[in-house]
Amino acid sequence: MRPETLKKQVYERILDGIIRKEYPVDSILKEKELSDQFGVSKAPVREALIELSKEDIVRSIPRAGYRIVQFTEKDIREATELRLMLEVPSVSRIIGQIRKDEIERLYAMVDEFNYTKHGVTVPLDTWWHNNTRFHLALNAAARNTLVTATLENTLHRLWRAIAQLFWTGNPDEYLSFESDTHQSLIAAIEEKNQAAAEDVLTRDVISIEEKFSFRGR
Repeated sequence: MRPETLKKQVYERILDGIIRKEYPVDSILKEKELSDQFGVSKAPVREALIELSKEDIVRSIPRAGYRIVQFTEKDIREATELRLMLEVPSVSRIIGQIRKDEIERLYAMVDEFNYTKHGVTVPLDTWWHNNTRFHLALNAAARNTLVTATLENTLHRLWRAIAQLFWTGNPDEYLSFESDTHQSLIAAIEEKNQAAAEDVLTRDVISIEEKFSFRGR
């Protein structure tokens, strides 16, 4: 296996462990312990931890290891604000450039992700993954790869904050997320109604912060 591929696999396993709370917040991750756990040498573990450090998921503690970063609701709020800056101004470009096949694909995604309609129970991580797919596919229609890449990073950071702060892992907890908002958003874009599309998208983005900020209080 190529070193880059091995590093990516180790990166994904560490990140998944952090998200799923296998490693407690503020715990120290050590190269030796992780290399023993994964059955690999220290090199790919070190490279994966450096990459996670660049993304502010862990922080290097000299002569100790890497401490898992504690997210706060401020991180959710700031990521939501950045999403609004990236996604809402893209609507005019999307309306002007989106193709018919892209609209059809977005409608198909909405139907696929309508869990209530299909009577399917999904955990939060599955719901979030599919919600991310929808928003990235929509934003890609604006034809600005830098904006879409920044949005992808922002959504990943937002997910890590939500998962760390609020995810219980209960697969029955998030059955009833509705897809009506996404349906209305695509319809407004198809009708070239920019004001309506921007309004629906704004409410959709803000709803994530509202769902999870101060949840359970």
